[in-house]
Amino acid sequence: MAPLRQAISLMRRIDVILVRPLRPGNIGAAARAMKNLGAGQLVLVAPCDHLAPEAHQLAYGAQERLTRAAVAPTLAEAAASYRCVIGTTARAHRGYGPADLVSSVRRTLLARLRRGRIAVVFGSEQNGLTNEEIALCHRLVRLPMAVPAPSYNLAQAVLLTLYELFTAAQEPLPASARLTAPSHELERMYAEWAALLTAIGFLKGSQGLRTMADLRRILNRADLAEREVRVLRGILRQTLWRQAHPQPVPAAQLRPDQVRQPRRTRDERGKQTD
Repeated sequence: MAPLRQAISLMRRIDVILVRPLRPGNIGAAARAMKNLGAGQLVLVAPCDHLAPEAHQLAYGAQERLTRAAVAPTLAEAAASYRCVIGTTARAHRGYGPADLVSSVRRTLLARLRRGRIAVVFGSEQNGLTNEEIALCHRLVRLPMAVPAPSYNLAQAVLLTLYELFTAAQEPLPASARLTAPSHELERMYAEWAALLTAIGFLKGSQGLRTMADLRRILNRADLAEREVRVLRGILRQTLWRQAHPQPVPAAQLRPDQVRQPRRTRDERGKQTD
């Protein structure tokens, strides 16, 4: 396949999720960038008025992206069906490690497209993504900057990120990535991990939040398949059930020093002293 045709085919499978965008103009400019670079669906989470005149003006030539945009109340709902959710951030989030430069992981991300659509998530102009929203992302990426502040404008970030992916999509791709579990299955598993670790007293306070962030990072790196998630969830549910319904350990499985000896009667004690 010719490089440009390959890029066009791949970019259609990349959806953009804008979380709590504050300015209609940024939504419109992002929609225009998406059309320029051939990206797929525009998804908006709790947006401002994305059909305002300002949005239409800055989406010149791509107004249909605004009218066809999907709208969801939360990122969890917007990202539920994706097997790969990429979060963009300009700052470090404790527990999740440093974000990778888009240019350093773009080919790896594109390999996932052979197995399904991916979502690239951008946070609000004011505060970016919350820690809870970062937790829903399977990988974090960033754009290079000469100075740490100010961060890129939202529409600029969308344009630069998609441009990196578009240029990489014209190159020979690495081997296809394995088919991973969808986001909603992973989130159910993480909820069960949190329930179990809380029940045994392992998760406590703010340290518990960091522990769950570490656990998410470890398991997200594994690119778990659906069957692997089902196995882990089965183990977690059974462990939770057993923790809530303890049973006495059979005497045959106890060490001699753990076995409680029956109390002797007065007659038995008397015989022992004769």
